[in-house]
Amino acid sequence: MRRRLLQCCVLSGIAGNVGCTELAPGSDTLQVAPAPLGAAGTGAEPLPVDPKWACLGKAAPPSAVALRPTVGFSLGLNDPTTQATPPGSSMRACNRFDIDCATPVQGPAEPAADGLMHLELPQGFAGFLEITSPTIIPVLYFFSQPLQADRQDEFLVVSFATAQALAASGAVALDPELGLIAVRTMDCQGELSGGVEFSNQTGGVPFAFVDGLPAIGYTVSNREGLGGFVNVPPGLVVLQGQEVGSAQLTGTASVVVRKGWFAYGDLNPAPQ
Repeated sequence: MRRRLLQCCVLSGIAGNVGCTELAPGSDTLQVAPAPLGAAGTGAEPLPVDPKWACLGKAAPPSAVALRPTVGFSLGLNDPTTQATPPGSSMRACNRFDIDCATPVQGPAEPAADGLMHLELPQGFAGFLEITSPTIIPVLYFFSQPLQADRQDEFLVVSFATAQALAASGAVALDPELGLIAVRTMDCQGELSGGVEFSNQTGGVPFAFVDGLPAIGYTVSNREGLGGFVNVPPGLVVLQGQEVGSAQLTGTASVVVRKGWFAYGDLNPAPQ
C-alpha cells in the first residue's frame, strides 16, 4: 500500500503536479479514464480528411428540392482543334430505356445566340442526350444523377480524324465497329477532380490526359478529371472509380456504347 502510494506521488511529480493525495483506507487502486485514441491509436487527433472526398462512405445528408414541372439544361460544345462550337451541332434528350432514341423526350435543340443548346426537361430526368454534328464523333451523354435543378455544362468534342491521329500516336488504330468512352471524375464538391483510377469490366484500351494530350494505357484521371477508353465493344458498360491511395470507391456509372460513337459518363461520389 505505501509503496503504491509512493509510486503515485513520484508519477504526479513527473506530470508537474505539486502535491499527492493519499488513497482512502481499504483502497489500493486508482480509476483512470482512458484517453481517446486517434486514428493511429496513439492518442493523437485524427488526420484531417480532404474535403474533396469527405463524403465517401458516409450517409447522404437530407436535402430538399423545390418541385417544378421542368428544369433547364444548357450545353456548350468545344472542339479543341478549332476552339469553337462545331457547325451543325444538335442535341436531343432520350429516355434511358429508349436506346435508339426513337421517341425523343425533347429536342432537337441547336446553338442559340449565346452559343449554348438549351432543353427544358422533366424534373428528375435520368436519361441520356444525343449530341451530333457533321464534324465530330457523335456523343451519348448519360446522366448519372437525376436532373433536379437548372444546370449548364460544357463538353469537349473531337472529329474522327483528330481522334484517329491521337490514338495512332499511342500505337492504337480506332476500330469503326467499336465505340469510345469518355470518363469525367467528380469529387464530393461536384467539381472535376483527378486522382481517380477508372475501370470497366467490358474492355477497351484506357487512356488519360498527360500535359493536355491523351496518353494510351493510363488509367488515372488527370487534375482536370478526364480519361476514357477506345475500342470498346458496343453494349452496356459499367464504369467504376477508386481514389488513388485509399482505393475507396468514388462512384459508378452505366453507359451504352454504340459503334462509332463516344459515350460520356460521369463518376459522381455517392455517399453510402
